[in-house]
Amino acid sequence: MYSHTYPKIFFRFISLIILVISGKVLFAQDTTKTYKLKEITVSGSELINPKPVSLLKYDLITKSDAKSVAEVSKFIPSLKLQVNSRGESQIFLRGYGVRQLALFFDGTPMPVPWDNRIDLSLVPTNALNSISISGGTPSVLFGAKTMGGLIALESFIPSAANKIKNVYYVFGSNDSHELKLNYSGISGLFSYVFSFGYEKSGEYKLPANTSDFYSGKDIRLNTDHQRFNGFVKIIQKFSEFSQLSLSASIVDAEKGVAPEYNVKKPRFWRYPLWRKLTLILNGKHQLFNTFHTLDYAVSLSGFKMKINQYTDATFSELDDVENNNDIVLYGRALYTGFLSYSSVLKISASNLNSVHVENFLTDPDDKIYSQNVFSFGTEYEYHTLKNTFLAGAGLDWQTTPETGGKIKRQAESKINFKTGLTHYFTDDFSTQLIFGKKSRFPTLRELYSGALGRFVPNPGLKSEDVYNFETNFSYAFLNNEIKISLFYSLLSNGIERITLPGKQFKRVNKDKIRTWGTELALQLNPEKELNVNLNISYLNSFAKNEKGKFADTLEYKPRLIANAQIDYKFIKNFDFVFEANFIGEEYGLKEGSIYFQKLPSYLIVNSRVSYNFFLNKSMPMEIFFRVNNLLDKLYFTQWGLPEKGRELLMGLKIKF
Repeated sequence: MYSHTYPKIFFRFISLIILVISGKVLFAQDTTKTYKLKEITVSGSELINPKPVSLLKYDLITKSDAKSVAEVSKFIPSLKLQVNSRGESQIFLRGYGVRQLALFFDGTPMPVPWDNRIDLSLVPTNALNSISISGGTPSVLFGAKTMGGLIALESFIPSAANKIKNVYYVFGSNDSHELKLNYSGISGLFSYVFSFGYEKSGEYKLPANTSDFYSGKDIRLNTDHQRFNGFVKIIQKFSEFSQLSLSASIVDAEKGVAPEYNVKKPRFWRYPLWRKLTLILNGKHQLFNTFHTLDYAVSLSGFKMKINQYTDATFSELDDVENNNDIVLYGRALYTGFLSYSSVLKISASNLNSVHVENFLTDPDDKIYSQNVFSFGTEYEYHTLKNTFLAGAGLDWQTTPETGGKIKRQAESKINFKTGLTHYFTDDFSTQLIFGKKSRFPTLRELYSGALGRFVPNPGLKSEDVYNFETNFSYAFLNNEIKISLFYSLLSNGIERITLPGKQFKRVNKDKIRTWGTELALQLNPEKELNVNLNISYLNSFAKNEKGKFADTLEYKPRLIANAQIDYKFIKNFDFVFEANFIGEEYGLKEGSIYFQKLPSYLIVNSRVSYNFFLNKSMPMEIFFRVNNLLDKLYFTQWGLPEKGRELLMGLKIKF
C-alpha cells in the first residue's frame, strides 16, 4: 500500500498541472476592465477576501529581524506564541489552537494534515511580503479546518517599483548566525524571486540567576538547531489579467528539544531530520473577456521527520526512533462572477489528499494513515452605497481510508455558514456584524497517536462545532486607524487534553466551551518619523462543568494579551524600534496533576537601533543592534519549559 499511494498522488499533481496549463489559452483574454467595490477589489482576478482584521507588511516583518514566522507572530492581535514539550512553536489566536486555525502560504495550507500543525520556529521569513490575519469565522470559501480564524502568508511579488535585492547577515548570543540572500527581477511579462537562507544557534542562555534543571548550568540543555531554506518563484503574465506562477520551497533542519522540568517522563528528544519540500502552482485569469474570474492553486508537498528518543539527559543511548513520511496534494479553485454592478457570486471547491507513514525502532512495520477532505463553498455579496451584505454556505466532507490498522472511522460531513453585514457611516468609519458556524474533524494524530508513550489514543473523538458572533468598528483618520472588535463563540465537543493517573495525557471532548472577548488595535502615525502599533486583547474562556455552569478552567488561554511596537527615526539615518509583549492570567496542566496551575504573567521587552547609509549611490546599507528580552525576564509559555534570557544580536543588510 505504501509504495502505491505516493505515486498515485504524484500522478494527480502532474495531471492537474497539465490541465491548468493547457487551459491557459482559454482564459488569456486581454482586457482593461477593473471593478471596485467597498469590501473587495478585483483587478483581473486578484480577489482580496475577506478583509483582514490585521495586516503585517514587509517593512514590519523586516524590522522585526525575525528568523522565523514564530518570532514575527508576536505582532498579531490576540495571538499567543507557545513552545510545547515537542519543541514546536505553536500559536493560539483568540484561544483557538493551531489545529483549529487556517494557516495558508500562497493560497495553500502550510500545516501537515496528519496533525494539522507545523513547527513555526522552522518556517523562514525570507521571501514573505505580508501576513494577513482574520479572526473569528473565516469565509466558507477556505474550506475545512478553519474554525478559529485565518492567517495567510504571501510571498514577495516583484514589480517595476518594488523589488528585493539584498543580502543579510546577523550574529549574536548563543553562538547564533544567520545569512539570507534575496533577489528578484523583471523581464517584460516574466518575473522571478530567489531567496535562500542558513541559520544556526547553539543552546540558548537562560536568564540571570537561573540554572538548567538537568545540567545545573545557565545554558538550556539540548536547544541547539540549524536550518537551510530555499525559495524560488517564477511568474509569467499573459495579459493584464492573466498569469501563472510556479514556486518551489525547501526547509531542511535539525534541532534539539528542551526536556521539561519536574515531570516523571520528560522527553529526551532530538530531530536529526526535519525536511519539507513544497511545489505550488498559482493561476488567475479573467474568463472570456467578461466580469468572471478564476483563481486556482495546486500544491504538492513532501514532509520527512525523524525523532530520536533517548533514555536520559546524556543523549547517549537510544530508547526509540520514530520515522515520519507525509505527502500531501491540495487543489483549490475560486470562481468570482459579477452578477450586476452591486452583486457578486463566489464559488470555491477544494480537495486535500494526504498520506502519513510512520514506523519505530521498536516496531519497524509501516503504519499507514490517509485522509481525503473535500470542501465546497459559495458566497453572495450585495453592495449598496452604505452597506454590504454577505451570505455563504459550505460543505466539508472527510474520509480516512487508512488508519494504521486501527479502528476505522465512518465518513463525516459538516455544513457550515457565514453571514455578515457591513455599514459605512463614512468612507473612513464602518461597523461590521458577522455570524457563522464552522466545524473541524479530529486529526489522525489526535485519534490514533500515542506520541512515543506520552498519550493514550482516543479514536472515539467527536468533531468540533463552533458558532461565532463578532462585531467590530473601524475608524481611519489622517494616517491613523482604530479598530475595536467584540467576539463571542460557543464550541461544542471541544477537544482538550486531560491527565491520567499513569502520568499520561488523553484527548477528550468537552461538552461546551464558551469564549468571549474584545480586541483594541491602534495604528498611529502622529508624525512622519513616528509609527506606533498597539494591540490589547481580553479573553474569557471556560468549559461547562457538571452543574451546567461555564466555570471549568482551560489550558493556555490567557485573559490578557498586549503588544506594542514603536518605530521612531529620532536622528537622520538613525532608527529606533521598541517592542513589548505582555501575557497575563493563564493556566496550564503539569504532568501528573489533575488541577490547573496559574503561570506567572510576563512582560517581554525588545529594542533595536539601526543606522542607514550609502556605500555608494546604488548600494544602501543598514547596520543594526538588537536586544531581545531586554529585562532578562524568566518566563514560561508552557509549564516546565523556561524561555531564552537576554539575547544580543548585531547585523548588516546590504541592498543592491
